[in-house]
Amino acid sequence: MEKVATMEKVAMPAIPTVPMSQIVYGEIVYWITIFSAFIAIVGPVLAMIFADNNVLHPSYTFSAVLSGQSANEIWAASTTGSFPGGHFYAKYLTTGDGFTQLGIALGCSVALPGLIGSAIAFIRDRAYGFVGLSLWVAFLIFFSASGIVSLH
Repeated sequence: MEKVATMEKVAMPAIPTVPMSQIVYGEIVYWITIFSAFIAIVGPVLAMIFADNNVLHPSYTFSAVLSGQSANEIWAASTTGSFPGGHFYAKYLTTGDGFTQLGIALGCSVALPGLIGSAIAFIRDRAYGFVGLSLWVAFLIFFSASGIVSLH
């Protein structure tokens, strides 16, 4: 008779579960970052193709920066005559540089919708301390990104 090798049952380590709040935060941040990166890539292409449809003409901007001009000198040559202020993309969204700035601003503030989504997941988990922390950090991001509070 042949000896048949028996397989001993080996206990597999438990697979840790990822909390829903982290999954929600990660998915929101992941997809909005992809979307904002796409916008930030397409914007400069549009700015170069439609060079006359920009707040600052791209060829002038590159040469002015490389020649060492100050920011005020560069913005003086813009269609607005001076720096149009933070979040100027809201007014100039149809321009190449406005579209680019939208992508950059969206990518920089991506944690805000992620934190709101994770706060909702924390509510479902009844982790109210984390709800408060998530909303507090979201509040700080909103006010820093909006420009309402300035440190000038």
